[in-house]
Amino acid sequence: MVLGVILAAACGGKDKPAAAPTHRTPADEATVLGTELFDVMDQVMSFRSAHNGYWPRTLREVGVDSLTRTTIRRLGMQGSGPMITVLFRSAEGHQVEACRGGSDIQEEASLNSGQFTVSCALAGGGAGDFKVQGAR
Repeated sequence: MVLGVILAAACGGKDKPAAAPTHRTPADEATVLGTELFDVMDQVMSFRSAHNGYWPRTLREVGVDSLTRTTIRRLGMQGSGPMITVLFRSAEGHQVEACRGGSDIQEEASLNSGQFTVSCALAGGGAGDFKVQGAR
């Protein structure tokens, strides 16, 4: 009898309303990618410091995964320094596809109370620079 009441209550209840979709602005998405970019760049700079000024050739060499549940991370060289790119694994529903930055973001953050600039590719085409507030 008790089991029947429990089952009836479980089956007869109304469905919960779907959660409202979260509409992130391009600045919000740039912050998500930029924060991750900053963390990866910090590890790349630590690697250089520990290896007599040599830059890593891959993220694996640094001990950083190139794939997460939601992003792809890439390491390249631009000029004499590293360039980190972080992009969403699935571009669907995102206004920002990818953001990138060089080692100068750390200096910029230290001079601007944790704020730094990342360059991002927008989903509709084009690009934009976004200010990201990192950790202080």
